[in-house]
Amino acid sequence: MNRLYKILTALLLVFSVSCTQYSEIPFPDGIYISINNEPVTINLKYNQEINIEGKIILKFEGVGADSRCGVDVVCVWAGDGEVFLKVSANNSSQRYTLHTNLDPREISVNGYVIQLVNLFPAPRSDRRINQQDYNIDLRISKIDGSSARTVQLIDASNMWMISKDLLNVTDVTLEDDFLNFTVGYSGGCREHRIELFALKEIAKSNPAQVSVHLSHFANGDMCEAYITKKEQFDLTPLKQLLKSNYGITDRVILIISDTSGRPIRNPAVEYKL
Repeated sequence: MNRLYKILTALLLVFSVSCTQYSEIPFPDGIYISINNEPVTINLKYNQEINIEGKIILKFEGVGADSRCGVDVVCVWAGDGEVFLKVSANNSSQRYTLHTNLDPREISVNGYVIQLVNLFPAPRSDRRINQQDYNIDLRISKIDGSSARTVQLIDASNMWMISKDLLNVTDVTLEDDFLNFTVGYSGGCREHRIELFALKEIAKSNPAQVSVHLSHFANGDMCEAYITKKEQFDLTPLKQLLKSNYGITDRVILIISDTSGRPIRNPAVEYKL
């Protein structure tokens, strides 16, 4: 009997060790992360989601076109990987596409910057990557509202104050009273000045419309490096003007124009007061 007991105990021990060595430990779903002063980099597997400080649910929904150069071949171009994200915030959801080598590589949502850092695994010419095998590294950081500049209110007769140097706008988001832009320009040798102006005169439609204009002064910079950066503007002075001068307390539509004077894509942004 003692011998049989020892044999059974040994078999159970071997089975336990075997399971420990070869069973895959699942990556936990619904991870909750906090962002302090420093950005956080996190790895997400296919179909996995994270909760960012109770304000955003972010899900990695997969990869679209993947033309990245294989690690075992020589390419003229590095190629690009297309990553699909679903972001849920403020009782609504929106889908975004980020890229490894093209724009956009990051988005601004609800006070956070979400940047695609890496797409894994690296491609090879002799294998196909299935959706469930993909995983990504995302860098998540907070937008520092203390660095936001305020919108400048001007009369239509003072539009000469708006500088018209070329500025490429790749993303626009509105979060509470903060209007966020991702912009790019050529330069790198001199200080550039990017500002936001709003006209005091409004179109009294329903809802009312406000003309908002980006301004870019390149300071004669002749260098050719391409600079990408984020700009944030506090719309509180505009809100106060609308309430005090026009009695508007619910919402307006912002018609946002780039430095050429043309409305940017998706120009109609609803600003809730």
